[in-house]
Amino acid sequence: MIRSNFSSMVLAVCAIGGLVVVYLFQDFDFAHQVGIANRFENFVFNRSLRFILNDLLVINLIYALFRKKKYVFVAFFVQLLGLVFILLPYFLIKYHYPHYNGPLISFLHRLVVNPLLMLVLIPAFYLQKHSSTIQ
Repeated sequence: MIRSNFSSMVLAVCAIGGLVVVYLFQDFDFAHQVGIANRFENFVFNRSLRFILNDLLVINLIYALFRKKKYVFVAFFVQLLGLVFILLPYFLIKYHYPHYNGPLISFLHRLVVNPLLMLVLIPAFYLQKHSSTIQ
């Protein structure tokens, strides 16, 4: 039990540390480092990388907190939904209307660069876990 708690703590610290590192390097141009020169492709690569890294780190945090594979499965499913319903529309709007900075793109931008959707899962899973133990 102590070993399990220690490994959970290590996973949680690594996940939070990873989120901090992703935030600190948000302006670093990773696409340029791998040879992507096209401006829009550069934008897509950097935003996709940040979106996926943030979500994977939060999934790691969810696993560290709850140690339940079903929660990790749900989190991966939410990540896939985020890729289709948040990231893809974000790129389509930015491609077709590159100078548009209205409320829709601002909202999508926040969901892409911050793992807000995934972080909402943590209190939801906590409530799920505790409501099932009460009944």
